[in-house]
Amino acid sequence: MAEESLLKGRVNKQLWLLVAFTGATGSALMALLAGALVLSTNANEQLRNATNLERSLSEGMTSYRPLHDLHRQLQRAASNQALESALVVDRRGVVLAASDSALVSMPLQHVLQLPAEQPLKAIFADCPAQAGVVACLNQDRRVFLGPLPWLGGDALVTMRQFPLALEGLGRFGDRATLITVIDLRPQRDQALNFVLLVFAAGTLPLIFGCLGLLLLVRRKLLPELLNLAQIDALSGIFNRRTFLETAREVLAKAERVGVPCSLAVVDVDHFKTINDQNGHEVGDQVIRHVSQFLAGVGRSNDLVGRLGGDEFIILLQNPSAKAVQMLERTRQQLQVTPLRKVEGGVVEIELSVGVASTAGASGYNLEALMGAADAALYVAKDRGRHQVVCLELESPGKGPAEDGWTVRMG
Repeated sequence: MAEESLLKGRVNKQLWLLVAFTGATGSALMALLAGALVLSTNANEQLRNATNLERSLSEGMTSYRPLHDLHRQLQRAASNQALESALVVDRRGVVLAASDSALVSMPLQHVLQLPAEQPLKAIFADCPAQAGVVACLNQDRRVFLGPLPWLGGDALVTMRQFPLALEGLGRFGDRATLITVIDLRPQRDQALNFVLLVFAAGTLPLIFGCLGLLLLVRRKLLPELLNLAQIDALSGIFNRRTFLETAREVLAKAERVGVPCSLAVVDVDHFKTINDQNGHEVGDQVIRHVSQFLAGVGRSNDLVGRLGGDEFIILLQNPSAKAVQMLERTRQQLQVTPLRKVEGGVVEIELSVGVASTAGASGYNLEALMGAADAALYVAKDRGRHQVVCLELESPGKGPAEDGWTVRMG
């Protein structure tokens, strides 16, 4: 139960978050890359369309037709295409023809001040001053307006010079500048919708792929990894780190719901002598033998771990009196069940146990409980070992037990 709790409560949570993050991030990156590609392709397409539009409108500037024909051509283009504004400006900076009749004969400097013509300002942004606007008319420019101008935008403003040859104008060989503002918002919206579709379509496969990987990891690799990380290789019970981490969680939950707990520190008596007389291989067998007994002390939700060497630790969700009885019963069973060595013979094993409970001064603090249980363990050793001691249950004035309470049965 404790291992399952660790798996569900800690590792699974991190894995699910990782799956969600990986799926969302992967889909977002895919959508961004696809969006950038679509917007870039769309921007190139709009530049080609703008060139074709300029070529079409420039034919009216060199057709030797009346000026009003050029004016009507600009108006028709603005009504039939995504053209927001178009105007032809002579070299003096005066509007000769425009899709908006109100702009005709108006100086370009005044046109740039009109709120409706604000996009035109972008193409003259680096001109030194308003007086320099006329000087900038002899340059060919294309400027995207919007938050991502290098990938297209909301509008495309173009400026290009063409020869001017109109009937009755009397300025043959002169040149004029064609300025257009093209609305790109429909294409932008289509590109954004495509990006959202890519994100939505990419999220499900990525998440399902991550889920498949998660299930594979959980079923094949995670149990083994958790076992290696949590279980002491020699004893087969929790190692010190895992026990302490899990014990803190158990104590915190027990404190919230008011469940009493007891902590026991267990030491194998004369373990060094066992090692010296029988060898370290037998010593390892003793550790495994004791671990099997201690693992059966309480219920499945109690914790048993090895602190190191021949020292073990147990967290029981029981009050101190019941915990002491359970531990004493286990100590007696171990005493009458010696370890049978592989090469023959037996090794008798005795335990000294110190117990502290959450009903004492330590409360639910793990470090304080360990300190109190350790102190009780030293009392058990001082009294001759082979016993369970819980200082909290002892009352003063009873002879040898005045500094502790000892349970010895049999």
